[in-house]
Amino acid sequence: MNSIKCSSTTNFLLRAAISSALFTSTATVYAQGNLLEEVVVTAQKRSERLIEVPISITTLSAETIEQSGVKELKELGDLTPNLMISQNSDFGTNIVIRGVGANSRNIGFDSRVGVYLDGVYLGQSPAANQGMIDLAQVEVLRGPQGTLFGKNTVAGAISLTSVKPGDEFEGSVGINVGNYNNLELQGSVNVPLTDSTSVKVYGNKTTRDGYIKNVFNGDDVNERDVVSGRVQLRTDFDSGLEMNISADYLEQDRMGFNGEPLTDTFGAFKPEEGAAKYELSQQTLLEDKELKGASLTFDYEMDNGYLLKSITARRDSEITYDADPDYDSAVFLGVLYTDAYEQTTQEFQIISPDGSAFKYVAGVYYYTQDSTTDRDAIPGTGTILYPPLGIEVPIAAFGINPTMKAVDIDGAVDTESYAVFANGTYDLTDRITLGLGFRYGEETKDVDWSIDGSNSGAFRIATTRVKDSRTDTSFDPTASINYALFEDSYVYARVSTGSKSGGYNLDFINVDQIEAGIEFDEETVTSYELGYKGEFPEQNLRLGVALFYSEFEDYQVNQYVDLGGGRTALSITNAAEVITKGLEVDVTYQPTVNLQLTAALGLLNAEFDSFPGGDAEGGDASGNKLPYAPDLTASLGAQYYYPLPSLSSSLLLRADYSYTDGYYITASNDEGHTLVDGSQVPFGEVDSYGTISARIGLVSDAETWEVSVWGRNLTDEDYQNYSFRDFFGTILGGYAMPRTYGIEAKYNF
Repeated sequence: MNSIKCSSTTNFLLRAAISSALFTSTATVYAQGNLLEEVVVTAQKRSERLIEVPISITTLSAETIEQSGVKELKELGDLTPNLMISQNSDFGTNIVIRGVGANSRNIGFDSRVGVYLDGVYLGQSPAANQGMIDLAQVEVLRGPQGTLFGKNTVAGAISLTSVKPGDEFEGSVGINVGNYNNLELQGSVNVPLTDSTSVKVYGNKTTRDGYIKNVFNGDDVNERDVVSGRVQLRTDFDSGLEMNISADYLEQDRMGFNGEPLTDTFGAFKPEEGAAKYELSQQTLLEDKELKGASLTFDYEMDNGYLLKSITARRDSEITYDADPDYDSAVFLGVLYTDAYEQTTQEFQIISPDGSAFKYVAGVYYYTQDSTTDRDAIPGTGTILYPPLGIEVPIAAFGINPTMKAVDIDGAVDTESYAVFANGTYDLTDRITLGLGFRYGEETKDVDWSIDGSNSGAFRIATTRVKDSRTDTSFDPTASINYALFEDSYVYARVSTGSKSGGYNLDFINVDQIEAGIEFDEETVTSYELGYKGEFPEQNLRLGVALFYSEFEDYQVNQYVDLGGGRTALSITNAAEVITKGLEVDVTYQPTVNLQLTAALGLLNAEFDSFPGGDAEGGDASGNKLPYAPDLTASLGAQYYYPLPSLSSSLLLRADYSYTDGYYITASNDEGHTLVDGSQVPFGEVDSYGTISARIGLVSDAETWEVSVWGRNLTDEDYQNYSFRDFFGTILGGYAMPRTYGIEAKYNF
């Protein structure tokens, strides 16, 4: 299978990346002084130089985010090695780090990667795909991070840091227009109310037509229609106390998209209409979501240098998703999902002074989440082709009364967790720093959930009520050692552990699943990492390398299983063991003050080491690769400023290339789906692909204005980036967004 094995293109890219790293590390540079801007991160709850933190981290500055054209969190994968983010509906956003991730479209199942805004956990999958607006920096931390964040994360964390209110009156307005009627309007203003208090307001409105034609009704689906904003208030008190109040809001109403049907409803033939790429023929799907949150943060610096921190936050997320599981223009069956999450968190931290040999952060964390779901499967009066009989059949032919709901789901899961965590470092010598940390947590899930499948006929959806409670406790230690080879050059070794609590499969489950049990066990991980980080001022080079090996026990797998006869069911089971291992390389090279080159490489081998009975048809999945785990991801970037003194400005030239090797979509490692006529449709695997983005702009020397032309996917690659099988057995796929381009202007005052 060429897409999964290391192809000639992969070999070429790998050789090029290694050669580039070797060349840049030995190149002679004639620029005077260190041109690299120092990168400071807050991954360990204090400001530290990136190269001194013994964690594999990719950082993206505000400039990189803006000039690369990244607008949503789901686009971060283009710039970050070993990070994959699903490109379909926000309802089930799946973030994967080092081959490990999960979506939480099920209120009884948690994600593995945490997304945080200013230290506040943003919640489940519907809340993850944030707009990349008004951010000072993004940090992607790989591996378990429970000792640094109160909410445990077994795969990693994405930390978003917003731009705080400043002491001067300033602001900006911007407009971005492009093809597909793309229109983005944004503005911000910072106002100092007093000598110690400032307020900042930011707003964004984005609309864009869909790029997939629904030939049934003429709609352009997979559009964007988002309004978002943030208000922040900062007050510095004379006593060393700083208060930050923040509130944010996002509303999205759009014609959504879950995938293009590659087959008819039952996965037997190609669809009669809408079979071309970027086409479908079905009832229009709606996807509306509302996210809102508020936080109150106090930072109190004591006279002895200790910092006390309190973060109180409330976040609410609601998403309504109108699905058409028959993927046909006939009114055969519709499903309406409404999931809501109400979350409250409280975190207290104590952070020691920077000047001592022993530095630490310790904290307590409280998290509560009330999640509810309401899901209705509603039959219609239309007919669809049923391949075994070769005739059009109504839904009544499957024993379903079209005047009643086919399935009715209603329920809630209330989660409450407590955690105590600490992370510290001790300078054993001038060169050696020892790090130790732990997280002790207890999480309780109370479930009260019911499903009525009495009118599901031949599909045998269960009818039952689940009223239960489970508690998981965990102790997750971490240890590291950091050794300074010489100034600005460090090697480190790190062992970290993590856990993901168990839960319940609260979805469209059948009678057999109820009999087998819908509860799944806690998952644990032990991760080993060996890395190098260094800066070479004379060569203007920054290099980071990390080798990792992780073992997951009782790994939770969420997938569709094949029941035969065109029927599937959503299943969550525990794989006995998963092993992921690989390499990550980040290089930044600045040969002149105006030119910066970046390169990133991720090599990955993620497999089910033991998973008997784990594939979709009940076979042994041991030795199979994990879904969304490409063997190779790589990116190259170049940014150049060409001075134009006569215009008191500079010409900005930027180009980015991103490459992703082939990967599987399912635990079964399917390699296509054979139709009744013997032909195949792509299912279960994705071929390798690469994209190019670029920007040309004019930037004033005073940084008061900027005008740019930009383009993404410039070569207009129409590669498939995901596929899956839905309830009736329909095979669906999604293709990359076609070439987009436009003009962006910004004015700062």
